[in-house]
Amino acid sequence: MGRLGAVDTVLLDLDGTLYEGSRPVPGAAEAVDALRLAGFTVRFTTNTDAVPPAAVADRLAGFGIRAAPEELLTPVAVAARLFAGAGALVLAVASPAVRAELRGWLAGPGQAPTHVLVADPSYGATYDELDRAFQAVAAGAELVATQVNRVARRDDGEHLDTGGWVRLLEYASGRRARVLGKPSPDFFLLPLAAIGRTPASALVVGDDVDADVAGAGAIGAASVLVRTGKGGRAGPGGAASPDATVDSVAELPELLRRWGAEPGST
Repeated sequence: MGRLGAVDTVLLDLDGTLYEGSRPVPGAAEAVDALRLAGFTVRFTTNTDAVPPAAVADRLAGFGIRAAPEELLTPVAVAARLFAGAGALVLAVASPAVRAELRGWLAGPGQAPTHVLVADPSYGATYDELDRAFQAVAAGAELVATQVNRVARRDDGEHLDTGGWVRLLEYASGRRARVLGKPSPDFFLLPLAAIGRTPASALVVGDDVDADVAGAGAIGAASVLVRTGKGGRAGPGGAASPDATVDSVAELPELLRRWGAEPGST
């Protein structure tokens, strides 16, 4: 039966797995429905950090995939939890929508930031913004990264993702960033803890070997790599190896059936 036969909870990546840019992966919505019908607990885990969680849920709904707020985890949501519990004053290198989500913790004029958050600077971050972030980190603020993906795939191909900007600030400041999203083990453990499940019963499904497959391995969960998104260029022999590889998430319900996973009702 193997590790996939013990799965009762499926953690699904979004961009590159359920959709690619503005296009849904064919059969993705049907696959999610089939997993739920078979009794699997489904949660959605994404490194998407350009928009707040509500916008991510709206995007899924547009693709015919229902996701309740408690089923969706993004690095922006994790950042809000972190800052709420830390009494933080945040300098956010982030889109206006993300800054609005974190407005209760943003440092005001004349206030020294306790944290610097870097969240997808593709909105048009400027040198001055990054320089202020560097100065705040050099003065003692904690550098926090929503995620450290190297590239992001859009309809017109690959683009620089958050990780490059984070590494720039790490290099300049000599400080290491605290990473909130994948492949941070805590990111995968959060949704499991919320429903009382263990990594041994979890399956991480995604298109990114570094973020999804390596993240699953770090907590002892099983993983399936999809060849959509970034997964189409993943080669063998990497630092992390999935338990299985499929062409598309549409094949996932049948894969689990073949492996004998029987979660029962949830």
